[in-house]
Amino acid sequence: MAGIVDKPNKVIEYQKFFQSETSTPIWLRGGVARKSFVYLFFGGLAVGIFGAANSYVKMARGKK
Repeated sequence: MAGIVDKPNKVIEYQKFFQSETSTPIWLRGGVARKSFVYLFFGGLAVGIFGAANSYVKMARGKK
């Protein structure tokens, strides 16, 4: 129970982080690990969409 009771209050730090004047989006402000995850996610999404679109074109042309 001591971990919950003695937990430091970081509201002011979080408020400064989210309200800071910067042109970088919030989802890219977390460091290398967060950036690599975002790039990996959108890269996989792009590959999936391209693969599905490619399959639709092949099926429309009559190839399987």
